[in-house]
Amino acid sequence: MPLRLPPLALAAPLLALLPACSPRVLSADGWNFRVGDTQGAVRLVSRQEFGVCSAKLVGCTVPVGHGCLVMLDLDYFLKGTPRQRTLLLAHEVGHCLDASVLEYGHGGIGAQGAVYGEYYRPAVEGFAESYARAYVARCGDNLAPLGYGAGPECEVPDPRRVTAEPPAR
Repeated sequence: MPLRLPPLALAAPLLALLPACSPRVLSADGWNFRVGDTQGAVRLVSRQEFGVCSAKLVGCTVPVGHGCLVMLDLDYFLKGTPRQRTLLLAHEVGHCLDASVLEYGHGGIGAQGAVYGEYYRPAVEGFAESYARAYVARCGDNLAPLGYGAGPECEVPDPRRVTAEPPAR
């Protein structure tokens, strides 16, 4: 007979990571998203509150199983252009999908992410940026499929089919 865990037990791994984040993260403004079987919570906070991530970044993703906590720099996200917001959110969701769908396989992307710049040479960053670029190619600046705002439906890219080549326009 399979072991049945109460819903709270399923949240235990995520709750264990919360002390690494600022307490403000829990009550910050944000939204939830679902991409396939992957669910996530996005919170808009000061980058100094990222906790486990460098305050030099404008986004931070903490994956847990088939979910994640995405923290975005409040000022960068709200004051950025629509394209900056889209690339930031889709990049962080890319990290989440890399963990939950690809099990950190990075879609086979090695150093090829360098086509976007040196920061993206490590496979983990190369995949996330490749996902963001594929998202923009498919959905434009429409963030509704990632839970933010209203917009038309759009089939988001399958992380298993993302490559490090800039999408054709």
